[in-house]
Amino acid sequence: MLMYHRVRDDLPPGPLIIGVKAFREQMKYLKRHCHVISIKHMCAYYADGLPIPGSRRPQVVITFDDGYRDTYTHAFPVLKEFGLEAAVFLATDFIGTDRKMATYSHLTGTDMLSWQEAGAMQATGHITFAAHTASHPHLPQLDYAQQKKEIASSIKAVEEHLSEKTALSIFCYPYGQYNQDSLDLMRELGIKIALTVRDGFNTGKENPHEIKRICADGTFTLAEFMRRLNPLPHWLQWRIDMLKDYQKKIFSGRRV
Repeated sequence: MLMYHRVRDDLPPGPLIIGVKAFREQMKYLKRHCHVISIKHMCAYYADGLPIPGSRRPQVVITFDDGYRDTYTHAFPVLKEFGLEAAVFLATDFIGTDRKMATYSHLTGTDMLSWQEAGAMQATGHITFAAHTASHPHLPQLDYAQQKKEIASSIKAVEEHLSEKTALSIFCYPYGQYNQDSLDLMRELGIKIALTVRDGFNTGKENPHEIKRICADGTFTLAEFMRRLNPLPHWLQWRIDMLKDYQKKIFSGRRV
């Protein structure tokens, strides 16, 4: 599972920010060499034991946190170009407002998605929305009742504004932070899977409320991204595919 936050060129690349060109290169690679599945398929696997569509390629879920407007203006056109599905987790108190995350308070203009933009993405059938709390707090700093309010109100907002039933079963912890109260609330509220920022691959055996994600760091070269994402056999398969493509180009230019 891949984790993104921002896709834009006017901020320095880092763990939470990737340039548009680099993002497109990564999506092109995923389209060609991986099997991108929806988060709904992943949720059904953990919740109901339903099989994930089979593939010999690495299976990947693409996720975006917070609900920045550049998810719509910069990431969404690339996802559409390659026909890739993704999930976007919304900090709902910020959506449709001029509020900004503290880190980006210096930016001018509207920085977060509007509900209309979210709806336009959802209408394609390729983008799934779910909750990321209301105000994006550090959940372990809140008591049980406060956590429940943050989580439940965010779920309600996504469900009401987007008629998104997935919001009732999928959640993403802000900052990847949670405690035992958070885990208890996942069960109380009927959340089927919850995403962390813990690094690594998911095998299907982990706690479904502690799903790992790989950070798609904006400073990665494409080769670093591929090594980070793929176990060795798939990396070798990619090299084999490249050689096959090269041979096709060579022989297609010859007369027989």
